[in-house]
Amino acid sequence: MADTEKTQPSGAELYRGLATEFLHHYRRGPRYIAVTGVPESDPARVADLLAAALNHEGQPTERKTVAGTPTADEFRDTTVAPFRSRDDVLVVDGPDLLSKEFRGFWNFSIWLEHDPGRTPDWSFVAIEQDQLGTPRESASVMLDDVNPERPQRLWADYC
Repeated sequence: MADTEKTQPSGAELYRGLATEFLHHYRRGPRYIAVTGVPESDPARVADLLAAALNHEGQPTERKTVAGTPTADEFRDTTVAPFRSRDDVLVVDGPDLLSKEFRGFWNFSIWLEHDPGRTPDWSFVAIEQDQLGTPRESASVMLDDVNPERPQRLWADYC
């Protein structure tokens, strides 16, 4: 077992921790979580595991996968609006969910990396300069899902 694996929580522990973190900040009302990332990542798996962790915490949760590329208006009409009267969490996975047009829909978001060559001392530096930030920069949480049994939470501190 590598040294980093000794300190990394298991997948179940990580998703329970994310569920607790989310519920600490967003207790009531309709709440929306986006899970997206690089093409090599598996947002559907991560969204399923996070939804299961939220359910385990007693939080009614629904899952949805967005296929294709709906416009922001189509997404609002078909996914967000029907859920607004609920006191539940909707966990959505799909491509481009943190693009500029979609960012305002989410209370919380996860960006997935998938980099088998990532070193333990990895640091994030943005190349694309954008006032709103890149999709990766706008995420609440970044994970690397190379090892699905032990995903790694990534920190992109700007200090």
